[in-house]
Amino acid sequence: MRVVHVFKDYYPPTTGGIEQHMRLLCTGLARQMDVTVLVPSRSRRTLEERLDGVLVIRVPEYGRYASVPLCPTMPVQLRRLRPDIVHLHFPNPMGDLAYLLSGWGAPLVITYHADIIKQRPFVPFYRPVLALLFKQAQRIIATSPDYIASSRVLSRYRRKTTIIPFGVDREALSLRDGEATEVEWLRRDLGRRLVVFVGVLRYYKGLDILLRAMTKVAGCLLIVGSGPERERLEAMAVQLGVANRALFLGEVPESRLRVLLHGAEVFVLPSIDRCEAFGIAQLEAMACGKPVVSTDLPTGVRFVNPHGVTGLRVPPRDPDALADAVNRLLDDPQLRAHLGQAAQERVEREFTAEGMITRTLEVYREVLVP
Repeated sequence: MRVVHVFKDYYPPTTGGIEQHMRLLCTGLARQMDVTVLVPSRSRRTLEERLDGVLVIRVPEYGRYASVPLCPTMPVQLRRLRPDIVHLHFPNPMGDLAYLLSGWGAPLVITYHADIIKQRPFVPFYRPVLALLFKQAQRIIATSPDYIASSRVLSRYRRKTTIIPFGVDREALSLRDGEATEVEWLRRDLGRRLVVFVGVLRYYKGLDILLRAMTKVAGCLLIVGSGPERERLEAMAVQLGVANRALFLGEVPESRLRVLLHGAEVFVLPSIDRCEAFGIAQLEAMACGKPVVSTDLPTGVRFVNPHGVTGLRVPPRDPDALADAVNRLLDDPQLRAHLGQAAQERVEREFTAEGMITRTLEVYREVLVP
């Protein structure tokens, strides 16, 4: 079986949630089939490399417009690969057009990661393409029942939709030799009231709300990740008087991320709108036995973190409620331990990489049945 996954970026070098999900999924699938990833090269050259058994082909790109890469050779490249299945990761208009223009009628699977939100003004012009694309799709994969229920687009296609939540590699998140000592050093240097955020620093992550909440939290916030909002957020931390307790660490290697997650007492995901469709970073923290404080968005964020089970949920854009929830967990070791254990057990039961890969394989076999 030969499958081609199509999106606008891949990890490495891009560190977004979709890109890292694709890397984990495609690497697992490649142990059992021929897997190719087709993405733009961010240059005018075609680049090929093999990463963990996955052939990654990066086609020439002639700029990005409203975050959409222009790759005129992508349809030809897709047809040349002659896949048995095409797996599109949505939203990605260039990938959608590549499939439709390629003329290659392989069965189509779409993972619906999120609605088109930021580029919503362009949707009326793109709607005929979307209608044709979803009509041709044999199967649509949604990552949570909550997103199906709350998406005006996805809810129309319930009958061809399968729910496969994201998974994480639990082994990759387990401490290695010597890292437990690093955890203790971290706590010794910064104290034990550590709060961690992990993600790309974009507007919808709600970090301005989290910084305001930290004015009422006696603890240290570690912000892991980079992005377009970093400079503004650093200036805001200074204005709020929390710059000495809100540390911007940038992107860190996997070994350092493990230490930070295990060293934290609480993980926070303060996202403000449905651009946050799932929040994979929640799963990583939960796999490390950490309770989560997240916002009550009608997306996979709510699905991952049941209130009072694996953590606490608060209304979006409410710094006072966010501060109260973080303080409640920091002040109550017994509650924190109880929710953290339940979080880890939920990941082991519902959100493993193995389960995600197995269920995706089942979808592939189903769509290939004549």
